[in-house]
Amino acid sequence: MTVIIREPQASDSEAIHQVSRHLGYTELSPSEAYENLHALLNSPQDKLYVAQRNGLIVGWIHVFYARRLASAGFYEIGGLIVSPDAQGQGIGRKLVNHVRTQHRGTVRVRCNMLRKDAHRFYESIGFNNNKGQFVFQADAIRE
Repeated sequence: MTVIIREPQASDSEAIHQVSRHLGYTELSPSEAYENLHALLNSPQDKLYVAQRNGLIVGWIHVFYARRLASAGFYEIGGLIVSPDAQGQGIGRKLVNHVRTQHRGTVRVRCNMLRKDAHRFYESIGFNNNKGQFVFQADAIRE
C-alpha cells in the first residue's frame, strides 16, 4: 500500500476534519474546519501536507515559519495527526520527513508533557528535547 504525500485541496476539508476528530479534536464544526483550511492554504507562512493511502486521507501535517526578532527563525510543526488505524506504519515519519526535505532549516515541535508516545516518536526520528517550557494563555481584553 503506497502512501502519497501531497498538498491538500479545499475539497479535502471533510476528510481532514474526520481524521482530526478521530484523535479528539472536536471543537470545530465542519464549516469552521473548512474556513481554517482555506485560510492556511492561502497563507504564505503556512504549509499543509496530507498522507493519502488507497485514495483516503490517513494523516496530515501543518508546518509554519516562525520569525523571531532576536533569534533565527525556524519551522514549527503546528499539528501532526495520523488516523488510529494507520498509526505505527511509518506515515507520521513520512509526513515529518517530507517537511524536513521541503523546508530547509531547523524544524521544531511542541508536545504536551503528558504525551510520552509523541516524545518517543519524535526522538525516534531524530528530534532532540531542546528545552522544557510552560505555555501561558489569556483571553483578549475587551474594551
